[in-house]
Amino acid sequence: MAVMSRVAVVHHNREIAVGRLRPFLRRHVVVDVWAPDADFPHDIDATVVMGGFMGAYDTDLHPWLDDEKAWLEKRVSEETPVLGLCLGAQLLADVLGGRAFRAPHPEVGVVRVKLTEAGAAHPVISHLGDRAFFAHQDTFDPPADATLLASTGTYPAAFEVGSALAVQPHPETPLDEALAWAEDPRFDMLDRVGMSRDEYARTLRAHAVEAELAAEAMFGAWFGRLAR
Repeated sequence: MAVMSRVAVVHHNREIAVGRLRPFLRRHVVVDVWAPDADFPHDIDATVVMGGFMGAYDTDLHPWLDDEKAWLEKRVSEETPVLGLCLGAQLLADVLGGRAFRAPHPEVGVVRVKLTEAGAAHPVISHLGDRAFFAHQDTFDPPADATLLASTGTYPAAFEVGSALAVQPHPETPLDEALAWAEDPRFDMLDRVGMSRDEYARTLRAHAVEAELAAEAMFGAWFGRLAR
């Protein structure tokens, strides 16, 4: 019988759902954490850190980010598996010796990805594929001791440090949710890069099957590491 792990899922915005993570989380005991409450649990076996509309550096606006960073640093120091997605990846970069900052321009839609040699051999990131769905206006410099696993040619896309795996794209976000994001008035990245909503939707639909298969393989591999 498979052993269930206690997995903390850290949420930053209600609008960002676990999406394709859901079937994998159902196999474990999920501890949902609302980050602004700064009530971070310690009796956990693994952590998934979701995306968010704020920046990892926005500690003046969101003081609880400092608590979250300290908590993440502790988790990694204790070798707890941590999966950071988008903002989660930026938080990991920031707390583990790199830097998160506002990108010169957003990266949004289906973007080509290049795996490094280490990424192509990685049990999780090797399943990312050569394209992925991105939606971010911040980026990061990976920590000095990180292994870079993927990039878009413009920004780093994935790295690993110890028990932490940072993933900038959104493999967790299904097609319907990605399309709904474009209707949110806060989602101004399309206008900033000069992409129409029709083009955004068309490329997402064309990528949907590929994205679904990649997410299933990636999350299956990451959660498979939790077997004890």
